[in-house]
Amino acid sequence: MRQCLGRTRGQGRCKRMGSWWLFCAEHRSLKLAARSVAALSVVSGVATLLGWYSITPDNVWSVFYAPQRSMMEVIESASIEGVKYTRPSSENVVAKVMSRAGLDDSSPLTESNFLFTLVSPFKPFIMDTIFRGDGCRLLGKGKGLSDDARYGYIDIVGVSCVDDRGIGYELHASASRRLGFVTNVGDLASRGVRVVKDREGHTLRQSDNVMIRFDLPVAALSEVGRTR
Repeated sequence: MRQCLGRTRGQGRCKRMGSWWLFCAEHRSLKLAARSVAALSVVSGVATLLGWYSITPDNVWSVFYAPQRSMMEVIESASIEGVKYTRPSSENVVAKVMSRAGLDDSSPLTESNFLFTLVSPFKPFIMDTIFRGDGCRLLGKGKGLSDDARYGYIDIVGVSCVDDRGIGYELHASASRRLGFVTNVGDLASRGVRVVKDREGHTLRQSDNVMIRFDLPVAALSEVGRTR
């Protein structure tokens, strides 16, 4: 059971308890969520800036490194850079690293989650909707490093998008499977992505652009309702 992170007028934090990830039904509105979490820790801010809770890890508080830049800076950068991309794709997209984790421990018991925000246009091929810069979040799970520790392996396991009308859509990988993987921009041959090493180990640099390649062209996302 978790206490809702929402805030009520004049009464402080919402006192509802339940099995939700972050917010009770009343406080799941994106606008209210953003206001509610603003006064909390940076890590909880990562969860809010997912925008859509369907791909939020249960233990979001411990699976991301503390961001070096604010999430809003990364989002704004993705939106600005997205303007130069004109051709939508259902097979691969450019995305920006929002939040990252370590890749040194490849144990299946270790949570190593990465969050990416869309830069280039994304269009599932049987949908009319085109999601543009910052229209989607993509959740990746780290799978370890190459033998020389120059490349990391990250699977994409969740996609969550919002269109211009405020309607949310999502796609999840089935158990023990993935939707795609992360590689370097323009690299159509490699299965890994270049990593950096900092005080916390091998990881990706926040705000860098990467390419996300889907194992199969994405046909459609499931509509989940209005988010704002």
